[in-house]
Amino acid sequence: MIGCNGTAAGVVLAFVMASATPGPLCAQERLTRSQVLAALAGASAEHPADFSAKDLSGLDLSGVDFKRANLTKARLVGTNFTGAGLFSVTLTDAVAPEATFTDANLNVAVAYRVDLRHAVLRDASLFAIILEGADLSDADLSGARLIGPMGNAKAPRARFVKADLGVDPGNQSMGIMRVDATGVDFSGADFTGANLQKVLLIRADLTGADLTDANVTGADLTGTILKDVRGRDRIRGLDQALHVDQAVFHD
Repeated sequence: MIGCNGTAAGVVLAFVMASATPGPLCAQERLTRSQVLAALAGASAEHPADFSAKDLSGLDLSGVDFKRANLTKARLVGTNFTGAGLFSVTLTDAVAPEATFTDANLNVAVAYRVDLRHAVLRDASLFAIILEGADLSDADLSGARLIGPMGNAKAPRARFVKADLGVDPGNQSMGIMRVDATGVDFSGADFTGANLQKVLLIRADLTGADLTDANVTGADLTGTILKDVRGRDRIRGLDQALHVDQAVFHD
């Protein structure tokens, strides 16, 4: 059997066999762009490629369709996923600081505890994504569409300028689909012009956040920390938010 240091053909064979082989084949094996594309060429949504624990850092993978690939614990530092098809991929425990996901499709992705510090997700689609425990510190999600659970995530200083985190009325027949940001650290984040309608902000920390022109109609502010928020006089829908009396505006 070909080992971790085999030829490119051997790497492709290893990926084909990955669907039948439990666990990652070679922890932190560093791949080239050609190897990634070759593995995806032999994969499908039904039999996705397994990049778990592989190192794809710094690669230009813009526009690539990952066909529901497994990227669990993958190292993706500074990787370019601009416009990539990351629908239903698994990014649990992946390490992707400074990676670029501009215009990428991350719908239905599973990303528990993913490290997205300083990542760029401008105009990305993150519908029904799972971001529980994710680290979005200093990330840029300006213009992004985000729906899904992100309880206990960290997003201090993150940018959500004109991002859409509001409930999607067209999907309510399936039950309310919303952003659950319970306990999230949004301290110093920028929500200028963002749609936060019906977002669960229970016990979230928005200390020093910019809420200028943000729409919080129907948002649940139970225990939400709103100390020193900027643009308070321009927050839209504050009088229609839930449990405003339980929000913390002052010490």
